[in-house]
Amino acid sequence: MNRFSRKQFLNQLIVLVSTLSLFGGESAISGKESKPVPKTIPIPEGETPVSENEPTAQALGFHQDAIKTDYNLYPDRKLPEAKNQFCATCSQFTKINEGWGKCNILSKGLVSNHGWCSAWSKRY
Repeated sequence: MNRFSRKQFLNQLIVLVSTLSLFGGESAISGKESKPVPKTIPIPEGETPVSENEPTAQALGFHQDAIKTDYNLYPDRKLPEAKNQFCATCSQFTKINEGWGKCNILSKGLVSNHGWCSAWSKRY
């Protein structure tokens, strides 16, 4: 059996940790927890998602993933009461399946349940 010296072991460990941090990004080694990635639901056949580059979507700060919201432009989005503001909880949203729905404002396609825009209004 081939034995490692302490120096070889430490060198291998440094290489391993460096590689994991490069590929893993935020990892348990660095002490940071990564946010869970929402389960991706396929878009219904024949439909297209609303483009974030569409003029109306840009004017409303729309993103298919609410985590990508520009907090400099929309600081209220960081407030605790805004933590549940997603397309799925908006009064303008009509659910199509578990991951997608229609928006009355952004009508040129489907929006993700996890999306957000500045026109969000509470569903009653």
